[in-house]
Parts: sequence; structure tokens; C-alpha cells
Amino acid sequence: MKVDFLIVGQGIAGSLLSYRLLQAGKSVMVLDDGYGGRASRVAGAVINPLSGKQWKAAPGAMHFLPVALDTYRQLEQLLQKKLISSLPLYLFHTPGEPALPHLQQVSPQQLEPYFHLSGPLDCLPDTWLVDAAALLDGLASYLLQQGALREESFDIGRCSFSGSEVHYSDIEAGAVVFCEGAAARTNPLLKALPFTANRGEALLLDIPGLPAGAIYHKGLRLVPRSDGLFWCGSNYTWNFSDLAPDKAWRDEALAALDTWLRIPFALQDHIVAERPTTAGQVPLLGAHLAYPRVFLLNGLGTRGFSAGPYWTEQLARQLLQPGYEIPAAAGYIPPSKWLADPS
Repeated sequence: MKVDFLIVGQGIAGSLLSYRLLQAGKSVMVLDDGYGGRASRVAGAVINPLSGKQWKAAPGAMHFLPVALDTYRQLEQLLQKKLISSLPLYLFHTPGEPALPHLQQVSPQQLEPYFHLSGPLDCLPDTWLVDAAALLDGLASYLLQQGALREESFDIGRCSFSGSEVHYSDIEAGAVVFCEGAAARTNPLLKALPFTANRGEALLLDIPGLPAGAIYHKGLRLVPRSDGLFWCGSNYTWNFSDLAPDKAWRDEALAALDTWLRIPFALQDHIVAERPTTAGQVPLLGAHLAYPRVFLLNGLGTRGFSAGPYWTEQLARQLLQPGYEIPAAAGYIPPSKWLADPS
């Protein structure tokens, strides 16, 4: 089998990159172990142009947001599925904490039936929610229909290079692109790169009666899902030995929810995944310095659904137009500096 590009991983990065290359008329083969990117599925998938304690403009938001919205709307047409929704994000303040003047102040009375309110309430404009499961499942079905997805684990021992070709099993490709998330840390071709280990987890909650047309944030974030549950999270753990659920964090989160929510809720699941992160929290994308037919897209971390459309667009341009230079914007680090400390 001959294809233009072999893509390893069908999380948000591999899914969007394969879509862009197919739309450009190129042939691809995506290899994934069948779960479609666990970290992408555990993510809250909220696109928010504001961040930080003061909720100021997030780094790169001016680049990421227009591309993200355009990409997901195009995918809605392709997959004939609702993938992205504009929702208000209500920001709950603690007693004595002032409201933020650049946000929309909201009367607490409208949420009093559902929450214990002890401080000001703000509303963030321009917040969107991506249906991560619908997106990843829809693109997996699309790739399967195109004969462009194999549900199998990638084995680096079966990969070899000769001239301008990459050989893997029965596949001959012009290039291989690693979009394998946290697994890249154990890839011998990539092990010298500045990856870091970070895990995150979230709770899935049944909260009957809580309006599903909004996102709620008070330390923890409650995000509605298409299955009727609410995603609640997330935490960040930098030192860990496994991916077992953290019972202490779960108990702490449930206790905080007890003091925040007025209405009953029930825990349905506790999900965990390792995030693809790098030193300095910068994305790594471009050509491998030692292997010109090897490319990488990694390090999106918690910003996969907001920044992923932009970075996959940039990498697709580089793959389609040899010599194209990815703009030095929005935290991009060129491959020549990957081994330096980005901080």
C-alpha cells in the first residue's frame, strides 16, 4: 500500500491533520490502537479566549480562535453532526473577591435555585464547547470509509527509512507524522525532545435539573456533555507513577461540589489520562532534524481543541509545501531549538 502520509495517533491532532491532508487530495493512513486518543476524550474541550486568574486574553487566542471555529463548522458539514456550541461560562467568585470589570456581571438570582452563591457572578463571552466524542468518532468513521484508518498499535520496530520513503509493515509512505500524544515520550526517535509528564483527571456527574445550556466555573468546572452527564475537572499532577484514579482528589472535589451545588448529584465515573506536554508548555511541530521524512505534532496539552486546528493547518501547509516556514507566533518553537530549554 502506497500513501503520501502515515499518521500515528487519532487523537485531536492526528484526526484534524488527517482531515486536512485528505481535503487537500493527499492519501493518508492513520494508525491508532482503537481508542482514538484517550487524552483528547478526557479533555473538557472548552474553547475560551480568556485565561489566568484575571481572565485576560489567552496567549495565541487571536490566532487560534478564528481557525478553530471555521474548522469545526466545516467538519459539521462534512460529518453531518453538531460539533460545536456557543455557551455562556458563568464564573463564580468567592466572598470578598471582586467582579471583573471587563466581563459581563450577572444577577445571582438566576442561578440561586442550583448553586449556593457567596460572591459576585460574572459571565464570559465568546466561549464554545466542542463535542469531543462526536468529533473523534465521526472522523474515525470518515477515515474508515476512506480506507485511511487501521485500528492497531504502532510498533516502531517495524518502521524503516530508505531514501525518500518510509516503510511500515505493508505500507510505503512519503513521510510519517507522529501525533501520538504522551506516547511520544517513549518513542526512540523522539526521546531527546523536551517532553514532560503530566496527568489530568475528571469526574463524570449526573446532575438532574442543572441547565445544560451553560458552563459553570468555581475552581472546578462543570461542562455539559451530549450524553446528559456533566464533566467536572480538572486537576494537574506532575509527579505520578501510574494512571490510577486519585481518590484523595476525588473526595476533595466531591466535598467542594457539596458546598457549591444546592441540587443532588451522583458520581458516574472517574476518568484519567496522561496529557501530551512539553517543557515550557509549547507545541512541537515540524520536521525531525535527523530524519527528514519524520514529522511531529505534539505538546498541545490542555489546548488541543482550541489550538489544534491552527497547528494542524500550519503543519499541513508545511507537508504540502516543502520549504514553508511555520510562523513564529503563539508560542511556536522551531525544530532547531527543540533541545534548548524553552523557558
